[in-house]
Amino acid sequence: MAMQSCSEAARDDRPALCGNWESVEGKPDVLIYKEGKAYKVTVFKRKGLGRELKPQTYLLQMENGNLFMNTGFRIDVAYNEETDVLTFSPNGDYVRVRQEQTKQ
Repeated sequence: MAMQSCSEAARDDRPALCGNWESVEGKPDVLIYKEGKAYKVTVFKRKGLGRELKPQTYLLQMENGNLFMNTGFRIDVAYNEETDVLTFSPNGDYVRVRQEQTKQ
């Protein structure tokens, strides 16, 4: 029987999350990238009457093995490696944009 120490660090999925993601529910697209030692999430929202693109960037943080970002309130982030789906709670599921999709 294997035992896991409480002091063992949880697996950090952030390197696998880097890239472009699109919502399956029509929410704003996101970009996850590494800058120095930090991982950041840029949300591409459209605001105002002219629907001007207003990107907003947040720090993707890890606490006690859980990913989240603080936008003024906490948004939990979960990654399903098998399906390559990213879930933002409460904003729903996102799928990775493949290079072939961006070239079209």
